[in-house]
Amino acid sequence: MLVEFVGTSYPTDSIRGNIRWAAAELFEEEDEPHISLSFGCDTYSFGSIILQVLTCKVPYCNVKNDTLVLRQVISGKKPEPPKESQISPVHWAFIQRCWLPRASRPSVGEIVEFVERERQALSYLYHVYRYHPSA
Repeated sequence: MLVEFVGTSYPTDSIRGNIRWAAAELFEEEDEPHISLSFGCDTYSFGSIILQVLTCKVPYCNVKNDTLVLRQVISGKKPEPPKESQISPVHWAFIQRCWLPRASRPSVGEIVEFVERERQALSYLYHVYRYHPSA
């Protein structure tokens, strides 16, 4: 994953946030007073982080130029999983919910529930494979 960061400007001072993980509303007109960092923005970013964790690729991995990424973000085009990834339909649906318009994104409580379910599933799988390797 580090190779993907070489030659790109993910962190930026001139634009609020890291383009590949930031919600589109952060790039709207500066004179709009209702635009600010919020849990909704964090939820959008969380969806992008889940995508990155599950695919080992940064969002918009097929786009190398940050200016082009910004255009896609502003136009509403969401990242897609890499062709070779095998994201489960449940995970992909949750990621896409995180990218919905601000008012429709999952709540913090829903995110906590999602993470807890995933943690329990991983714990169960670990237990099964550790104590029953032939299963």
